[in-house]
Amino acid sequence: MKAFHVALVLLILAVSVALAGCSSAEKNGTTAKTGVVAGQPAVPTGTGQGYSGGGTIWAQYANLSRFVGEASDYAKERGREAALREFNDVNGSFIRGDLYVFAYDMNGTVLAWPYRPDMIGTNRAGATDPNGVKHIARMIELAREGGGPVYYITANPANNNRSEFKLSYIKPVDSTWFVGAGIYLPEIPAQFSATERDGLVARVNQAREYAEQNGAAKAIKDFNDRNGTFAYGSRYIFAYGYNGTTLALPFQPEVIGTDRTDFTDTYGVKITEWEIAVAKDGGGFVYVNYLNPDTGKPGMKLCYVEPAGDSWFVGSGIYTDRL
Repeated sequence: MKAFHVALVLLILAVSVALAGCSSAEKNGTTAKTGVVAGQPAVPTGTGQGYSGGGTIWAQYANLSRFVGEASDYAKERGREAALREFNDVNGSFIRGDLYVFAYDMNGTVLAWPYRPDMIGTNRAGATDPNGVKHIARMIELAREGGGPVYYITANPANNNRSEFKLSYIKPVDSTWFVGAGIYLPEIPAQFSATERDGLVARVNQAREYAEQNGAAKAIKDFNDRNGTFAYGSRYIFAYGYNGTTLALPFQPEVIGTDRTDFTDTYGVKITEWEIAVAKDGGGFVYVNYLNPDTGKPGMKLCYVEPAGDSWFVGSGIYTDRL
């Protein structure tokens, strides 16, 4: 067993060195890059605009991405002023059932929010949801990268303002502003107690301090030890390099050493990329839909990540059970 751990650490360090500063080195071809891992569903290749997968949520998601794409195209054709006037009109053509368009500039200033006209012109770049997830900041990042989906929790006015998970899709209009829309996920419980969150933060702090005191090699070896003190079942410690290299994932050892920069979850959320961005910013919370080792099935997870050094970070999470 000792020989295995030593070999594992050497492999991780070798891969990290090879990938440092060139995270695009494996952009083509590994299954880890496409999210195909044991117990974790991959995103169907048709996900996104035009996808018509089965199931209610998939149908809603497909409609959502098409809707946002249409809004982006409309803004490009009509111009910013005319488009915003239409998006902010509660009787306009972009109010369709529960769907409506919101828009922000790349600094986080609200440009369109038809049901909250009082918010137009306010800056929400630092806004957080009830668990401290900086969802607007993530939207801005996605818009600058070409668009994509993001999770957050917010009140659902159609359900007595109940706090629910929302999956929004973002698409840039140009380099100065973007549009988006979202669907609620009421079937996923959206409550995490303050005690659970505090315990999560404390656990990640402990892992970071352990790495600082014992060095990266020993810490990574111990984080990957399923019989050790850091493999807390579903509350295990994970670690990644800022170049996307998987350093610690105790319940998926086959992924160790692979580049997961572009890893996406069920709805196409780039969870590793999001975690890297938050860690580089000093640490914080993100949501992911990921394999729960306690159940063997994917589940929604609130993760907390912190930088563990100049080139890597540690994290952990707590799952919410489906109703």
